[in-house]
Amino acid sequence: MSEYKAAGSRWKSGLLGLVGISLGGVFLWLALRNIDPAEARAALRQLDRSWLVGGVALYLGSIGFRCLRWGILLRATDEVKWRHAAEALVIGFAANYVLPGRVGELFRADYARRVFNMSRFTSVGTIVVERVCDGIVLVAALWLSFVWLILTRFSLSQTSWILAVGAVASAFFGTALVFIVVAGRIDLRRFGAPAALAARWDHLVRGISSVVRGKTTIVALSSIGVWIFEVLALISVIRGFDISLTPPEGLMLLGLSSLSTLVPTAPGYAGTFQLVFANVFKMFGYQPTIGVVAATAIQLFCFGTVTALGGLVLLSRSGITIWRAQRLVRPERP
Repeated sequence: MSEYKAAGSRWKSGLLGLVGISLGGVFLWLALRNIDPAEARAALRQLDRSWLVGGVALYLGSIGFRCLRWGILLRATDEVKWRHAAEALVIGFAANYVLPGRVGELFRADYARRVFNMSRFTSVGTIVVERVCDGIVLVAALWLSFVWLILTRFSLSQTSWILAVGAVASAFFGTALVFIVVAGRIDLRRFGAPAALAARWDHLVRGISSVVRGKTTIVALSSIGVWIFEVLALISVIRGFDISLTPPEGLMLLGLSSLSTLVPTAPGYAGTFQLVFANVFKMFGYQPTIGVVAATAIQLFCFGTVTALGGLVLLSRSGITIWRAQRLVRPERP
């Protein structure tokens, strides 16, 4: 039976990955079909690397806030070392950037089970809290920037598609927030659920409830910190291409590009990022080509740095495991 479950899980992961890669390919084609190669080369030649380095540093700062936030949620449910929480999160994000369909979140939950022996469902519950917190901050940022656009630059008809995105995202994350609030009051045993399913639900609720155990304020503040660093990183990288986005413009671009990753995506959000950047740059009066180049720079250098860091951490963990195994099997000297 376990073999059938494993095969089914692999089949679902493969299907999700195929959908993500296919959608990414379509989005990438849509973003690149009107791109001028000469403009792209000119944008790369004028890139100011100091702004790029600053952007990468700021992005790593946002990862630091993410590690802090997840560590707080995990430690509200069990005794977890800070370094283990940071290790699992960085590796999970690296997996998100190299695997399609955002399966890095599941990879992180599985890694948490193996490293600090936490139920996958409990860690998934804390990750759900993370994602809902991120979504609420992004939706708020999107609405703030939307109001700014209406009041200063554009008419409602020109930004109706942003209004639609904001409405859908608000409904989605509003529903998710309600789920977090009421999940602890739901007992599947009352509905005759099998014991195994009810036990998994209990673990999931335990992780979700971590945010209400006196941690709501600090989790909210760290979530705001995450996205302050991310918007500054985005503005810094784009400044390297001699384009100065205002904070509301940066919030709009960050909100739309980040929300676009909710759909199944290709590795590194290839295609979705390029399409959103191209359209938003065009809306702001900049060349879409520079938007595509800037999106690619963020993927290569910001996401790429975290991916390399996660790979190094994973290799280090593997090396430690092998070293410990060798010590256990090494014969004692007489």
